[in-house]
Amino acid sequence: MAGPPVILAVSADESVRSALLEPLRRRYSADYRILGADGAAAGLDAIEALAASGDDTIALVLADDASPVGDHENVFAAARRHFPDVRRGLVIEWGSWADRTTADEVLRLMSHVQIDYYVVRPVHSPDESFHRAVTDFLREWEAAVGKRHRGFTIIGDEAQPRTHVLQSRLTRGGVPTERLDPASPDAAALLEEAGARYDGVPLVRTSDGRVLADPDDAALARAVGLTTSLPEQTVDLAVVGAGPGGLAAAVYAASEGLDTVVLEADAIGGQAGSSSLIRNYLGFSRGVSGAELAQRAYQQAWVFGARFAHTRRVEGMRVVPDGFELEVAPGELVRARSVVLASGVSYRRLSAPGLASFVGASVFYGASSVEARAQSGRDVLVVGGGNSAGQAALHLARYARSVSLVVRGPSLAESMSKYLIDQLDAAGVGLITGARVVDAGGSADPGRLDHVVLERSDTAERVEVAADAVFITIGARPHTEWLAPEVLRDRWGSVLTGADVLGEGGRRAWRGDPATGPAPLESSVPGFFAIGDVRRGSVKRVASAVGEGSVVISSVHSHLGAHAGG
Repeated sequence: MAGPPVILAVSADESVRSALLEPLRRRYSADYRILGADGAAAGLDAIEALAASGDDTIALVLADDASPVGDHENVFAAARRHFPDVRRGLVIEWGSWADRTTADEVLRLMSHVQIDYYVVRPVHSPDESFHRAVTDFLREWEAAVGKRHRGFTIIGDEAQPRTHVLQSRLTRGGVPTERLDPASPDAAALLEEAGARYDGVPLVRTSDGRVLADPDDAALARAVGLTTSLPEQTVDLAVVGAGPGGLAAAVYAASEGLDTVVLEADAIGGQAGSSSLIRNYLGFSRGVSGAELAQRAYQQAWVFGARFAHTRRVEGMRVVPDGFELEVAPGELVRARSVVLASGVSYRRLSAPGLASFVGASVFYGASSVEARAQSGRDVLVVGGGNSAGQAALHLARYARSVSLVVRGPSLAESMSKYLIDQLDAAGVGLITGARVVDAGGSADPGRLDHVVLERSDTAERVEVAADAVFITIGARPHTEWLAPEVLRDRWGSVLTGADVLGEGGRRAWRGDPATGPAPLESSVPGFFAIGDVRRGSVKRVASAVGEGSVVISSVHSHLGAHAGG
């Protein structure tokens, strides 16, 4: 029987080890097994012994020595190899970050994916800064392993795309979720307890014990406690899309007193919500997962009074005298005096014929961190050279036997941040340049991919590469075909805003006052704004989308003020 998760403190210095173990035992021993190791060699032995037991897991390793043990790896590398979800902190003395040697060591270990962050040795009791760092580590570990308390359980075949969709919806919504194979003893026991049976479609057991048979997105949202209803009265602002930009717009609009509704067809956070770790977002020195960033922003907007209509897809719009009418499936309307479009983009589907039958089961469009744990011991390809692809590959490398990036260009330098390139190299992620996916195939077992066919762009030579799963993050394009014809777009569907409206369509393209022209983030239709990736000229960064979502509200206020009572 599995014991409690382990927190391991490693130091050859008895005073350092005691300074770690005493507060850890006092604060966490009721729920965690606290172990100490006298130096790196003893730490390595402890990790090997815990792994060999088969019943133990390590949640956190704190160590002040990152040097290899003889010809072997260091404690941090060993811990991650045996326990991919483990969190790892380098213990340093207070103020030692000013020492160049210590600073270089921290930066080297982080860039080589050896540690998650540093921890300052506690020097007084209680040292809440130390405990905050430890708690943050443990929260991240708990989210990664999908602890069951207050959680949902999905009983479904891994080869069924709908199983993956349900798990993704819940996990990205911040709901602890685990998946059980229908044939497993745990699934059988759960179904017997609930008085239910598996008939070939995924089942969802809710936190209160109900069992739902393949619930649609709206039913799943309601089971989690999310609202799907639409406002009956005209609102000041409708935000279409709850990615980082849309959430920022909702926070600033609601905090400034605007009656705001956010319409989201998929999951809170958009594409950013599936990112395993965003390292370069301001204020999060250790990085933050896209799901956590989105959930924090969602709660922030909610407490300011913004309303959310989850799983509601906007399929059409009309420009009317007092604002806009948005057509929301199935057949409902939202009336708004102004609109901020923050619907982002979707990845382009590859035309490779063999991929289609595996989509949703072993071929995924987007950098889904939800699927990473399922790739344990498998060979995985990530197609794309942007930051989303890099983050996905880095997270997958925790679990998969091998991970390789496939890019059409000669390198990653033009499309990916330098810190990610360095971390990918340190994590052993392969790079296949000058190639594209043109076909795929699988085993007799349905839904199981086993290889893809790559074509070299310079020679047209085709090679077969082993792959159990493929994550595709290329060719992102907006879906704006539902917009009213008055909203000017370029040939790719991106919405033109500000000066681009006048530059592309001339002064006649602007539907407002000829003397003023559109605001910087305003479309060709007054009161209809576009931010983030859906807008032509966007920077394609989370921070940029958040910035646009924040500043657009001043233009919304100006528009509403100019049309008050009109």
